[in-house]
Amino acid sequence: MDHEQPEIELTTDTTGEQSIISRPRPQQPVQVVGEVGASPGQRPIFLHLDAVATILASLPTGEPVEAGGLLIGYNCADAYGHYLLVEEAIPATLAQGRRLSLTFTHQAWEEMLARKQSEYPAQRIVGWYHTHPGIGVFLSGHDLFIHQHFFADSTHVALVIDPADFTWGLFYWQNSDLVAASGYFIYGREEETYQTLTELLAHHSAHWELRAPLD
Repeated sequence: MDHEQPEIELTTDTTGEQSIISRPRPQQPVQVVGEVGASPGQRPIFLHLDAVATILASLPTGEPVEAGGLLIGYNCADAYGHYLLVEEAIPATLAQGRRLSLTFTHQAWEEMLARKQSEYPAQRIVGWYHTHPGIGVFLSGHDLFIHQHFFADSTHVALVIDPADFTWGLFYWQNSDLVAASGYFIYGREEETYQTLTELLAHHSAHWELRAPLD
C-alpha cells in the first residue's frame, strides 16, 4: 500500500515524556456508557462521548476517503494506578484524505495546534485518530511511521476506525512495540444527558451498518 510521507511539524507538546496529572478516574457516579474489558497489565483508556461525537461528526459522508485528527486529554494517575483520559478530538479539516492515505500538511497541523491552544489550553495531545474506510482496523506501515516519529511519547495512543462497519481499535505503546488494546471505556459525565453509544452511532451514521455496538 503506497502512502505519501507525512508533512508534520511538531512542537514540544507532542514530544518527550508527558507529565502525570493526579486525578480520580471516571467511575460511578460517572456514567459508563460503553465498556470493554482490559487485559491485566494494560493501562486503562477512558474515551469521553464528546470525543466520540466529534469524531463521528467529522467523518466524510461521500467518497470513502481517510480522515483523522488529534486526541486531547490527560495522562493521569490515581490510587489504582496510571490511566489515559481522552476528553476531546480535534479533526484535521485541512488534511489531505484519499482512499488509502491521509497526509497531515503543515497547514493542517497548524490549524489543529491553534485550536488546541485556544480551546483546550490546559489539556495535552495524547494521540491521534484516523480512518480506514472499508479495509479494517490495523496500523499500516505509514501509520507506524507517523506514530513512531511524531507520537513517540510512551503515553500516546492511536485510534483507528473503519466507518464501513464501525469497528474501532486503540493501539498503545508497550515498551518499544505498538499493540492493540484489548479494551477501553467510553463514558459520559453524570450531569450531562447522553444517548447510548449505539444510538449516538446510529444518529451520526444511519446509512452505515453497525457491528458489535456497545450499550
